[in-house]
Amino acid sequence: MGTIVVGVAGTVLTSGLLALPGQVLNPLATKDKLRSGPDFSASADVVRLDDEGRSAVTQDEFRPSAAQARLLTRPNSAATAGFTRLLRSIDAVNLDAVTVRVTLTGHRNQQIDIEDIRPLIVTRTAPLSGSLLCVPPQGGAPTMNMVYDMDRLLPVAHDVKFGSDDAHGDGNHEQGLGPPFFAQRTITLHDNEQQVLLIRATTRRHYVAFRLEVDYMLGSRRKKAVIDEHGKPFRTSALVPTSAGGRPAYRSVYTLQEDYSVRRADPSASTVPNGPRKVTC
Repeated sequence: MGTIVVGVAGTVLTSGLLALPGQVLNPLATKDKLRSGPDFSASADVVRLDDEGRSAVTQDEFRPSAAQARLLTRPNSAATAGFTRLLRSIDAVNLDAVTVRVTLTGHRNQQIDIEDIRPLIVTRTAPLSGSLLCVPPQGGAPTMNMVYDMDRLLPVAHDVKFGSDDAHGDGNHEQGLGPPFFAQRTITLHDNEQQVLLIRATTRRHYVAFRLEVDYMLGSRRKKAVIDEHGKPFRTSALVPTSAGGRPAYRSVYTLQEDYSVRRADPSASTVPNGPRKVTC
């Protein structure tokens, strides 16, 4: 009997010891400790959706070179990649809103749960008042799935709330803030899984530069990551207001023509001699 009891006890003890590592240690977390690099990667690029147009503003007055002037005055120039490159070369900032396409890719065995994405505001000042390149949208419905009101003290991610009708008959649909995006959901990432977000930040009163801070859980650990545009903050600027509540003012204005070229507006139409020109876009 003693031999039998000892044998049974040994078997139970051995089984318990063998099962112990699986209970005490998380095998997925152990594997993740052997993996280098970030928990997930984020590719972020500024995009222009159908409802946005290509209007932009500059900090200083834009004075085009001869080559730039030729590009702008060609028919259909506003619809070309050359116009996009020109805006980038003169450091122009999107008017009223900026839309960012963020592609997230998981690099861990454990599930990643993204609980919040919020703006880290780098700069928030008066709107830029150099030059305005007015290329308004030609119609189209917005397709982003997350929006921030950058005029709020602490902007929070919201769902996009779309209007049910087209009030102006131009194909543009009214949009607003829906419920907080992360109030009842998280974004999950598994190993090598991708999630694509279209994030829009809007402003009616400021020039804003910002990055995006991500709060996420990896297993039981709470962590953070920062997303920007290849090392630079995302940016957008509102139209310049006037003290009289009239139209905004810029040093020079370039407007879209019927042939979709872009030409400088007549300087003689300025309402302020030797001062900024007032326009709407």
